Amino acid sequence: MTQDDNGAGAWFLGPKGENAERFSRMLEHVFDDYTFWRRNYFPEDGILLTAKQRREHEPFWDEFTDRLTELLARLKADFPFHSPRYAAHMLSEQALPAIAGYFAGMLYNPNNVTSEAAPVTVRLELEAGRLLSEMMGYGEDAWAHLTSGGTIANLEALWAARQVAYLPLITKDVASAFAVEAGDTADWRAVSPREAMAQFHDLFRACVAQGATVEEVVEQYLTSPHNPATAGLAAVWSRLDSEGTILVSEAAHYSLSKVADVLGIGRNNLVRVPVDPEFRMRADVLREAIQQLIRNGGHVIAVVPTIGTTEEGAIDPMGEVCDARKDLETSGVASFWIHADAAYGGYLRTLVVPERVGLGEARTTTAVRGEAREVDLALPHGAPCDALERLPEADSVTVDPHKLGYVPYPCGAVCYRTNLIKPLLRQDAPYISDEIDTPDREQASSSIGPYILEGSKPGAAAAALWLHHTLIPLRSDGLGAVIRQGVRSAAELHALLSLWQEWTGGDGVRAVCLSQPQSNIVCFAFRPAFDATLSQINALNRAVYEAFTVPRDVERHIYDQRFFISRTHMSARRYVPETLRPFLARIGATAEEYEREGVFLLRCTLMNPWYELAKDYGRFYLSEMTEEMYRKAGEVAREIGR
Repeated sequence: MTQDDNGAGAWFLGPKGENAERFSRMLEHVFDDYTFWRRNYFPEDGILLTAKQRREHEPFWDEFTDRLTELLARLKADFPFHSPRYAAHMLSEQALPAIAGYFAGMLYNPNNVTSEAAPVTVRLELEAGRLLSEMMGYGEDAWAHLTSGGTIANLEALWAARQVAYLPLITKDVASAFAVEAGDTADWRAVSPREAMAQFHDLFRACVAQGATVEEVVEQYLTSPHNPATAGLAAVWSRLDSEGTILVSEAAHYSLSKVADVLGIGRNNLVRVPVDPEFRMRADVLREAIQQLIRNGGHVIAVVPTIGTTEEGAIDPMGEVCDARKDLETSGVASFWIHADAAYGGYLRTLVVPERVGLGEARTTTAVRGEAREVDLALPHGAPCDALERLPEADSVTVDPHKLGYVPYPCGAVCYRTNLIKPLLRQDAPYISDEIDTPDREQASSSIGPYILEGSKPGAAAAALWLHHTLIPLRSDGLGAVIRQGVRSAAELHALLSLWQEWTGGDGVRAVCLSQPQSNIVCFAFRPAFDATLSQINALNRAVYEAFTVPRDVERHIYDQRFFISRTHMSARRYVPETLRPFLARIGATAEEYEREGVFLLRCTLMNPWYELAKDYGRFYLSEMTEEMYRKAGEVAREIGR
């Protein structure tokens, strides 16, 4: 943001609490309004705590004050996520409307498992889900709800994918039981997810029209030997003599391994597709892997492209994955559910909504040791934005408002392209919902609890998301302005790291970036000017990391820590040597060293919204951080080289 920030400076508290006075009045207003609500509900009931009793409670309030003061003191040892000096993990400022909404919802404490326990916030959750679905480019028949985070959202989406994978066979079983003609399910593996759901929907209608009750159709659905929810996945695979697979990229989030485990698919059936030097899934290898699986008698349950990998911020080629599915469907070979894990990168969609407006001029101003410099930026104009534009073709999308949505934790979400999925996920819970109904009514239902994995969950998260996104739109001229600045900041840091040695001499070291940033994450490593082994390079970068964080076992005052960065470790267990070969060559390491030791990388996440505005006041935080990292790396390199 610059001084001309379209009002975005009012969206956050500010690095020095600049908006504290006005926001404090907002929170006071929320609390006063809540207590008025309590007093106005049957005022004739009268009070239960007299003034005399309240005076007798003074010892408790004294203890309460002391313990609260202790808690506040301990919290001051937390990391300053709000500061431009913090560039470590996916944490930053929180949007003020989201905080106010969460605080208001928290006071009422609704449980969004059912509208009987959350008559207001269930509606707010559905309305907020609609806003997220629109951001994803989905239509009117989409359905979305909140989760505790991306892991649960991924689990639920692939739970849905597992069910839909065998739906053509279940449809055939139900049709046979009622002697009703079903759609074409000759090769069940090649039926698209949307077509499979539509066929089952039509069959259900036909069975009821023929005289069957809803309960009878549901019973046949549940007792189908091809239904993994009741028969179990092992039994279904044994019957088909075919095992199912989920394909992900090498850079996919570790939650997907847990999902494969929990769903009974098995970690061995989670196939990792190699990535290119930019850490994007290779669509050509994906196509061949699917063909090989089919030739070997297997079948594909889902493919999971990642939109914003948590290590590198990479964006898989969504369009190429969708094109691969279309080609395989057309040739009658296979189809599969596409789930986009956009837990981190989903809000990047605001860069192309309502239209693709670009990332601004590929140039910025910085300062290097007090001297102003113009810097060219390698902005991700092409493939990453192309992928974002194809996101609406995914069958489901995970997105985390508590990351790039700037909403308090916990607040994740899963968005489905069509609400046809709801009847297939329906759980029978009489105390929170009515009896199971026809698919049409299930689709239109305003309930959430019967269709999701989680039970109890905070209505406060729904209130936070609703207030935030109704006030600050999910568009390029709304929250997209903050997202765009984060991408530009990453490109600026990438340029600073790459050019610093040329500009200053580099203190005997050189920063080597893993790849050009596709979002707002930059990974890099320092290497000494002298010939060094990978072991020495790893030791150098580990020492730099330890100087830019506060480890648990180190006594270092938080106020003495000038900057914060994070780190990651890449190993041959996850990334094949070929993936890292270009980077290894740039740091002077061999594939053999990598296979033996892996590579330790430094990592910066540029979520903070204040970097550009700070320049107007003479503070160039990214340049200052680069200089300090180079200085520390130089000191360590000299020690290693002795």
